[in-house]
Amino acid sequence: MATIIALANRKGGSGKTTSTVNLADALARKANRVLVVDADSQAQATISCGILPFQLTASLYELMRRAAKRQMLEGELDTAVIRGHKPFDLLPAKPDLAALEIELASASDNQVLLKDLLLGWENIYDYILIDLPPALGLITVNGLIAARWLIIPIEPTFLSMDGLAQMTGILYRINAGLNPDLGLMGILPVKCDLRTNLARSVIREIQQNFGENRLLPPVRPDIKLAEAPSFGKTIYEYAPSCRGAFDYKQAAAAILTRSGD
Repeated sequence: MATIIALANRKGGSGKTTSTVNLADALARKANRVLVVDADSQAQATISCGILPFQLTASLYELMRRAAKRQMLEGELDTAVIRGHKPFDLLPAKPDLAALEIELASASDNQVLLKDLLLGWENIYDYILIDLPPALGLITVNGLIAARWLIIPIEPTFLSMDGLAQMTGILYRINAGLNPDLGLMGILPVKCDLRTNLARSVIREIQQNFGENRLLPPVRPDIKLAEAPSFGKTIYEYAPSCRGAFDYKQAAAAILTRSGD
């Protein structure tokens, strides 16, 4: 049974996509079967994997649209998944995904479409990582309902703490009625330079408010992490010996422990 993890933050530029792709690669290199679901209409996880969205004929958009209309064909799920391109598989996105907010507004059960789609893959993968958009819309709600765990990546700034507070508020509301099984696996500090007073104070505040066990190993600033997507590569393909690769490996190890593997 797959462990489904959503990565989300209300604040844009929080390292969400970078974390999704590199954690997926780190988990896959530990002999896990991993699927990345790009659920953001900006398609940055797709682009980070070296795939151009405009070349896609099948993506999450088409699958959710057909699922809402009960028009899913046998085997159609598998045709949308890109395999063999990376150590992990990818369900890509394209900008059309933004239209789903309007197209499916009146569809019945429109909040559980992604959950229903992923049921077909739960016995195929060990981990499914969902890269969610920063906006709290239909797609984000779908991702949080589908997931068992939530990871919140944040930069150690006080503006990011506001986004963290908003995201935990959303978690409580989802828990209250839509997905009582959704739990906070951890908060993942990225671009985190613990030599600075600001980073250390933000980490202390997270520990005080959420507890030490809700803090994932921090990822230090590394220019290689910013460069890798421009080559369509993960950090393990681009610069496997850099500190960013080491840090995401540590975070992936914590995820394995917290998910019981």
